[in-house]
Amino acid sequence: MKKLMTVIGAVGLAFTATAGVDDALLSFSTVGPDKYADGTDVLPGECYALVWSADGQFDGIKADGTTVDPADKVVLVAPVAKQGANGTCCPAILYQVDKAFAESHASGQYAVYILDTRVKAADGTVAVGGVDENGALKVVNGYDAVSVGTTASAATESVSITTVATTAAGGASVATLAEVDAPVITAIKPNGTKITISASGLSPVATYKVVTGTQLDKVSTEINATADEKGDFTFDKPENGMFFKVIGVRNFDKK
Repeated sequence: MKKLMTVIGAVGLAFTATAGVDDALLSFSTVGPDKYADGTDVLPGECYALVWSADGQFDGIKADGTTVDPADKVVLVAPVAKQGANGTCCPAILYQVDKAFAESHASGQYAVYILDTRVKAADGTVAVGGVDENGALKVVNGYDAVSVGTTASAATESVSITTVATTAAGGASVATLAEVDAPVITAIKPNGTKITISASGLSPVATYKVVTGTQLDKVSTEINATADEKGDFTFDKPENGMFFKVIGVRNFDKK
């Protein structure tokens, strides 16, 4: 598996066991300024994630918030970015890791990741997508590690965590773009002078358009069509259009 973890942030890490409930605690912060891949400052409320991998090679997060490697885990997500002395950063926070999880995943490795969960509204307004009511990530444009090399081991009566944290000067930065599945046309329905194309696999990290052409290898003329909430594009039947494609362009890319 390709190793994606790169030390790029100023990070403090410390694990202890809680008194009474024996859950593992992780203290974490960044110095800032934390940046998105396009070079802009991370928005207040942006997310940081505690992740776990069995082999120490966390393979990343897809655009839908799931892990590239199903064996990897996103343990916790904290939407806590705020303005600090050096710019937007992750303030000192405390992650709580359930004892049962820590014990059952004692042989793996933890890392903290900065995420880009920005979404763009139809009017161009940009906001943090963050997590839903169940704490699951709604959308991920990109990510990267701000700490690596944290190993965990479980004791009999309480959770004992040993830390091998590596830090670097400067702020954290999103450097890796999330994997986005290509959209798939599932139906083309003529209706008089209109055509409706249905597509699956549309992601909120991208804006999609329909292109047409008279030859399969020359489908490039854009059509005035916007997907509805079902993923259907309805448009006037083009005079010179025999073949169609749905193409996505990332809303937030690298600078």
